[in-house]
Amino acid sequence: MFYFRTKQCRTDDADVLTDIADMHILSSNQLPESCDEVLMKSSVQDLIQRIVVSTSFFPFSYFYRKVYELSVIVASLLLRRVDGVLAIYLRRGLAKGEIVYGLSDIDLAVIVKDDGVKGQSTKKRVRAIYNNLSRLIPLFGSGDKELGVYSYSELLKLFNDYGFYRYRFNEGKYTWRLLFGEDLVRALPELEDAALYLPATEELKTWWALLNGEISSASSSPLFQRKYLWYKACAEASKIYLFIYHGKNVGSREAALTQVKGYLSLEQSRHIDKVQNYLKKLTSKEDLITDELLAMFITLVSKTFGEMERKVYGDSKRKKAMVRLPSRRELVADDDQDKSIEELEQALTSEFGPYLSSVTLIPQVEFDLDILSNSDIDSFNLALHQKDFMPVEKLKRLCSLVEKHSRPQNIEPFLVVDGNIAFSLQLDRIHNSIKIKSPGACPLFFALFTRSSSQLPVSHAEASADPIMLNLPSAFEETVRKRADRINAIISNKDIYKLQTLDFIKFFWGAARTKLLARSLDANEIYIPITSKQIFEAIIRSSPGDSNWLAAMHGEYLKELRGQASEAYRFTSSSVELLSLV
Repeated sequence: MFYFRTKQCRTDDADVLTDIADMHILSSNQLPESCDEVLMKSSVQDLIQRIVVSTSFFPFSYFYRKVYELSVIVASLLLRRVDGVLAIYLRRGLAKGEIVYGLSDIDLAVIVKDDGVKGQSTKKRVRAIYNNLSRLIPLFGSGDKELGVYSYSELLKLFNDYGFYRYRFNEGKYTWRLLFGEDLVRALPELEDAALYLPATEELKTWWALLNGEISSASSSPLFQRKYLWYKACAEASKIYLFIYHGKNVGSREAALTQVKGYLSLEQSRHIDKVQNYLKKLTSKEDLITDELLAMFITLVSKTFGEMERKVYGDSKRKKAMVRLPSRRELVADDDQDKSIEELEQALTSEFGPYLSSVTLIPQVEFDLDILSNSDIDSFNLALHQKDFMPVEKLKRLCSLVEKHSRPQNIEPFLVVDGNIAFSLQLDRIHNSIKIKSPGACPLFFALFTRSSSQLPVSHAEASADPIMLNLPSAFEETVRKRADRINAIISNKDIYKLQTLDFIKFFWGAARTKLLARSLDANEIYIPITSKQIFEAIIRSSPGDSNWLAAMHGEYLKELRGQASEAYRFTSSSVELLSLV
């Protein structure tokens, strides 16, 4: 199996391209450490954590507190010596005093000067110091997760463009502890609560991603770690629910769990009591009530997204758009994939019928600011409309089935709750992210989903002579224009040629779709092509002189997609030239 190994905190697609040379394509027998070494390290760390958690009482707690404080001081002293560092922050749980000795990592944020190549060098130096510290002091955890390094311009860009960072940085204005330098985060613009409703739901996606291990087939963390994860996830979901649904700004996790019980059923309140008790007895042998907690988490998140939709998209100006639903033959790359999908459908119908009212296979279409992530091109969404709550063990079996049949075209499963909120069951392991979709933010998904049949067995969104009409929120236009600008920056960087062939061509189709849309935004109605074939046809209507080589490239791309020998690489230069003109 091959995968990309990348740095998680990349924030700008042009910067991502400059790091392509640092990406490593590793096979399963070329990992930097053997599985035995990894397992041994993990076992030792788990044992140490268990001992610390079990002895977190006086006088040991006093010693542990001093170890954490000393570790923070050492990190601050080392990092502030790096030329170009403007500010160092302690963030998240430790900064807010929500510390669990042995399990809480030391989360840091470092802001550096905007200084071109020198600024990039400063970032690398900061990461190197943190990684060296993490090897000596496990409290620092993984540098990809617990360390955020940003130039000042990136700080502003992330705050303005990405909801997740806007929510996190806004929280940082009031909770992060400045360890060194000028308080640049506190100087960020003040925001009204209404401006944080949509960003707050991005935070919920983070916790859904962290819980993915509980519903995947590979969950193997120790029980005390899983208890702590559920405690944090339920607390953060409660905090955001209280903020969006009831207008309450609750500071601590424990306070959020206590207050949310007033809005839940008696049974759910008892579940919250159990979650709060987990934190007091992490190492007890009391097992998790995973099914009940998952149902409660999904309920809280669904209500939160529903209220966000009402407040953010209820009165927003919308633009009319249309899509043409492709036939199954147009969407499925080859007979083997078609047969695999049929086998998946049969298994879903026979095994999961009691839990689902419909299972719909629809084309996948994504619009976000992650330009280099184009896994949606010629891929599928499997929309599973929940009729009755599906136990965790059933979800694990479902995820395993979908994974088995997601070749060569990706199939991403979504659990649709109450017909309004869709939870992805598949973690994007490259970007460590996961999706939760709602009608206002993702109108294309729900337009395609609701167009199909609502009964089992599996339905197919079949092609129709009549296009699907839908309304797009005003934020869609802003996103498309920002995507187009970033595409122009990417294709002007020679590192674009370092992308692998299939990744590049998928980037090309997604980039061409975006640029065609950007040109049509002033029209009363816009057409959104879905598949690579539809994008190809739309380009030809705009640039008929390129039809011959584009047709040849599309044919070679399909070979590449199927894993067959192809000459798709020959079209890279001409594709970049075309994108610069579209």
